[in-house]
Order: sequence, then structure tokens, then C-alpha cells
Amino acid sequence: AWQINPCVPYNKKIRRTPVRLRKLYEHPIFIQLVVFTVLIGIVPLILISGFVFYKMADMAREEVMDSHEQVILQYTDGVEEKLRQYQESVIQIANNTIILKTLQQEDSDAYTRGRRVSEEVVKSLLLERKTEINSCMVYSALAQNPIYGQRASMLKEAAREGWFQKKNATQDGWYLYFATGQQENLMAIVKTIRNIDVNSYRTEDIGIVKLDLNIARLFAPAKQEKNTSFQLILCDSANDILYSSLSDGGVNAEQILSAVDEQNTKTNGGQTEKTEVSTRRKKYDDVTAVGSYLVQERRIQDYGLRLLFLFENNEMSQKRGEVIRWILPWILVLLIVIVLGAFVYTRNFSARVERLLQKFRYAETGDLTVQEPISGTDEIAALDRQFSQLLKQLDRLIQKNYIQRLENKETELKNLQLQINPHFLYNTLETMSSIAAVNQVFLICDMCGKLGEIFRYSLGSSDSEFVTVSQELHHTENYVFIQKIRYGNQFEVYYSVDDGLDKKLIPRFILQPIVENAIVHGMERMTTQGTLEISVTQKEENLLIKIEDDGVGMDQEQLQELCRYIDAPDIKEKKKRSIGVRNVHQRIKMICGEQYGIRIRSEVYRGSVFEIYLPMR
Repeated sequence: AWQINPCVPYNKKIRRTPVRLRKLYEHPIFIQLVVFTVLIGIVPLILISGFVFYKMADMAREEVMDSHEQVILQYTDGVEEKLRQYQESVIQIANNTIILKTLQQEDSDAYTRGRRVSEEVVKSLLLERKTEINSCMVYSALAQNPIYGQRASMLKEAAREGWFQKKNATQDGWYLYFATGQQENLMAIVKTIRNIDVNSYRTEDIGIVKLDLNIARLFAPAKQEKNTSFQLILCDSANDILYSSLSDGGVNAEQILSAVDEQNTKTNGGQTEKTEVSTRRKKYDDVTAVGSYLVQERRIQDYGLRLLFLFENNEMSQKRGEVIRWILPWILVLLIVIVLGAFVYTRNFSARVERLLQKFRYAETGDLTVQEPISGTDEIAALDRQFSQLLKQLDRLIQKNYIQRLENKETELKNLQLQINPHFLYNTLETMSSIAAVNQVFLICDMCGKLGEIFRYSLGSSDSEFVTVSQELHHTENYVFIQKIRYGNQFEVYYSVDDGLDKKLIPRFILQPIVENAIVHGMERMTTQGTLEISVTQKEENLLIKIEDDGVGMDQEQLQELCRYIDAPDIKEKKKRSIGVRNVHQRIKMICGEQYGIRIRSEVYRGSVFEIYLPMR
């Protein structure tokens, strides 16, 4: 019955400790002090250190990205300046009055005109000083004035070349053409040569000037300091790679381009069209990490070029390492101060707790003797009394459990004595074989003999996990003998073992389940006689056992399902089919390693091939 405590007014609510705090107070005092120290000192220190590290790492990242941005700006400005100069040079050649007059004059022969035009081209471009220029040609469209020279030719000679097909795409009098797939990729700047009649102000196309630039020499990154060096991938407007400074090995240019395009697609919300990237911007959200590189993209819109700059990612790691080396000593110093202060403060206070812990340690070693109690009336003394009672009760339970275990062992021994000795079955087979021999039923004699050998082979399974190839094949031959009697010679089995491999060691009982699977599921439903071939060969450093049949086989869906079933480390539903194959595969992986096991190939009505890969022992 509920009663009102006379010491407490009935209308006054008793203040209870929150459940979370009660759980904390259930722990020993020493743990409470440690938790308090961690919460008050170490956790804030770690949080503040993490925040400081994050901010400093972000500053280091911005510093690295700023340096990359400066390198990119310098490089793109230099490339744009070179292209502008070459474009102006082509325009200057197209407007050269000497070249215009030479193409139209008729008072000299074709080779003299060609030599004069070639000299003007060389003077305009200074070809001997510029290694990026591959060649420069002037093509005349005036059939009545033929011209031939080192830098001059007729337009009909250029009609067979690919760049001439894009002549109609000329914009503002000039256009670009990229020649790839050759020994060296080239970029051609093409400009139409027009003659203006000052009297009638009519223009006439009298030729074309084409400047071929070596892309590799024009866009090759210059040698810089180690912390600002980069690699470059150059693409045209169709995303075809024109140049890559990456060396062979590691990540190739196609992989990097594919990763950047995938990242751009995700950034644009799944759209395939990409936003144009300005050559001058200071946003770092377009950086893509591919392998050991940080990739930044820029475009030269006037020429339809896309540039991917690849910077080594280890520079960012070095900056982060510098931040860690700067912050870590301070964190360690503060941690040491906090730990030493907590130790000094709690050492005297937790002396009695340490004594109780010592009793726990004695109990862990198996010593359940109740020692001298801890004096006092606080919670430590209460814990000590409860612990002593626990030791007494535990000692009684152990003694009771020990007696029950003895009784269970005695019962198990009696049950084992009632079991049939396995050797009795083997001796019975010997007796049956003798009776069959007396009655001249030799088939039963052979079956008893084979079955006896199989039984003897099974009894020896506990002696060793490994047997020789010849022993496992002999066991398989005994099994095949009995199966051929059962199926009435519906199949034939052939054996092939390379020299020196019959003494190699393999796990026991790995062939018979595979052979059984081939007979039952591969050849049992055949209307003609089937063939089963078992071969043992050496493949590189491994031992290969192949079991091949010409049975009904499996389609690709059944084959994939079987491969998933035998290779799964854990399955919830057990299937009746191919349990033996799965057990053999899992045993080989467990004994020999994950790289070994069974591989299966099969086609419908063409049979199946089971390949067992084992280490050479």
C-alpha cells in the first residue's frame, strides 16, 4: 500500500536525477573523473585544433591554387600571344604587295616567281628562328600564271589535301585546321589571298597562304620550378586530343579527359552541354582530382582550343603536412599538460578505487577468494560489499556448473560407446566380397572392393588435409567405376597427367564432387554415350586440374548464376544443385588462398569445363 512519508510534505515533488546522469554515476569514481577531464579538456582541444587545422589547410589550398592560377595565366597569355603573332604573320603574308604582284605577273617563268614568293615568306616569318613552324606555303589560284617553289605551289596541288576541304568555312578571311594521326600533329592557319582592284573596288581570290605549326613544340610546357611544374593535355572543339605532355605509364590522357567530362556533367546537373570556361577566373570549384593530379580546365575561345592543366597533387599534401607539423607539437604539449594535471588531481582521490580494481584483477585470474573488505560507508565500500557477495555466488555457480559438465561428459561417453565402429562396416564389405567370390559373382566383388577403398580413403581424412594427385585420381576412379555400373556404361572417362605431377600435393576430396556434378547434371540426360576427360597440367606456377565433359551444358544465365552461387562467401538459401562444387571452391580458397579455386566455362549442348587452380606443392 502507498503511504505518505511523514518527513516529506505530500504535495512536494521529489527531484530525481536525470536518467543519463544516473547512468554516468553508475561507473566508478575514477572513470567519472576521467570522463569529466576528457569532456572539459581534451574534447574542446581536439575540436579547436581540428577547426584551426581546417582553416590553415584551406588557406594552404588557396595559396597553392593561386600559384597554379598564376602559372595558368602566364601560360595561356603566352600561347595566345604566339597564336596572335602567327595569325598576324599569315595576314601580313596574304597582304604582301610583292607576293600579290608576283602571283599576277606574267613576265617571268614559274620557278622564278616561286623563288621570289618563297623568299618573301621566309623574310616575313623568320623560319630559321622559330622552331614551332613546320612549314608555310602560298598556293596560287591563277591557272594562267603557274608558280612553283620551296614555299609556293598551285592551288590544284592542294585540292587533294584535307585542309582544302574546309576552305568554305573561312571566317573573317582565315580559319584553323588540325592535322592529326600523322607523325606529328599540326595546326594549320589558312588565309585567303585577295586582290583589290583600286579602280572598280572589286576583290578577287587569287590564292591561299597556309602556315603549319607543330602543336607539340608550340604548346609544350616550359621547364619551371618543381613546385610550379605542370603537364598539359590539349583538345580541339570536338574533344579530340591534339597534344599530351604525359609520359607513358600511369594515368593516360584519355582517362583524365573522361574523368573531367564526367565531373563537368555532374556539376552542370546532368546536362551534356558544358559552360564555357573563361581564361581568367579565380574560382577553384572546377578542379578535378584524377589519380595523382589536380586538373584545371581553360579554353581559348578564339581558336576553339581546350587546355587541361595537370598539377601534382603531392604539393597539396606537402602543404597539409607543414600545417600538421606546426599544429601537432602544440596539441601534444596541451594534451600532456591536461593529462598530468588530471593525474595529479585524481591520484589521491582514486586510491580506494584502485584498491577495488585490484580485487577485480585478482578475480580475473580465477582467484575468487574474498579478501579484506574496504572500510567506509560511501559508494566505494558499497561496491566492495556487493563485489564480495558476487564472488561468493559466482564460486557456488562454478562448482554447480562443473558437476553438470561432468555428468554431460559421462552421458556423451555412453552415447559414443553405443555407436557402430566404422571399421565394422569396412570388415562387413570384406565379408560380402568373399561371399560373392565364392559364388562367382565377381561384379559384386569388384564393387565391394572399390567401395571398400572409397571407405578406407574416407576414414583416412583426419590424418592429413593433403594427398597426392595419384591418390585423389585413384579415389575418383573407384567412384567412376561404381557410377558406370549404375548408369550402364552411358559415359567414358579418360585421364591425362603430365609427367612429374602425380606426386604433387592437393587438398583431399576435391575431384569426386566435380565429377559427380558432371555425370549427374551433364551426361545423365544424354541419349548418346558421353565423354568425360580429367587432365592434370602445369600452368605457369600453378597446378591446373581440368574436368571437361561433352554433356548438355549450360546457357550464360545459368553459368553466371552458378558462378555467383559458388563464389558467394555466405548464402542464406541453400540449393540442392552444385552444393559439392561450392564446398570444394570455398575449401580451396580457405586452404590455399583467394587467388585459387574453380573457374567454369560452358555452352549449351557443347558441355562444360571445370578448371581447378591450385598452388604447386
